[in-house]
Amino acid sequence: MKIYQFSCIERKGVDMRQANAITRHKPDIIFFEAPNNSQTPDSIYNKFPPSRKPLNRLKKQKKDLLQVAKKFPWVKSDIYVYDNIATLWKNGHDIKLYKVDGPSELLKIDLEKSGYQNHKPYRRGTHFEWWVKMYLREKIMVKNIQKVLYQYRNKNNLIILMFLQKFHWHNVKFQMSKPTKKRIWNYYFGSFNNLNEKNINLRIKKGNKILYKYWRKYSDFN
Repeated sequence: MKIYQFSCIERKGVDMRQANAITRHKPDIIFFEAPNNSQTPDSIYNKFPPSRKPLNRLKKQKKDLLQVAKKFPWVKSDIYVYDNIATLWKNGHDIKLYKVDGPSELLKIDLEKSGYQNHKPYRRGTHFEWWVKMYLREKIMVKNIQKVLYQYRNKNNLIILMFLQKFHWHNVKFQMSKPTKKRIWNYYFGSFNNLNEKNINLRIKKGNKILYKYWRKYSDFN
């Protein structure tokens, strides 16, 4: 199989890299950095051949995206993505769509407003809580991606588009390489002083109950 990764810049304008990649590569599978909730429109699309895809759902999804784009303009990029997917469907080319990120409950955790106030000022990429959230999201991404790839293990010449942000894809590839527990710890948490496998559980538990819920379920360090 061939895997191509494309990011989407979160900015005021539209980023066409992902939309253009669909037209250029004509993929068999697309992995999205979006919540993997129990019922998603994408899972419904996958049940039908190209000629019978429920495009009315896609139309509603695009309408919802326009509303979200009023606050987050870069979301307009996704509209072009789904337009190009629909065009390939109409031309008879099937594309399976999979949302592989963690549940919305995990993604929506606002660490700035959580129990970590003693770590102010909170800054993305600097506090261990941010890395805990990224670690858990990427654990779930790996789990979901591997599950899909296993389903297609006997398919030849698959073309896959990975619409994860570049840093997520970098970390996902690391986890998929089956590193040791020690390497995982050093990769995500090794730069934090006075943090170890024993006290991290307590710090997360005291800080945010939802983050701790997913830590207990997915962490290598319970």
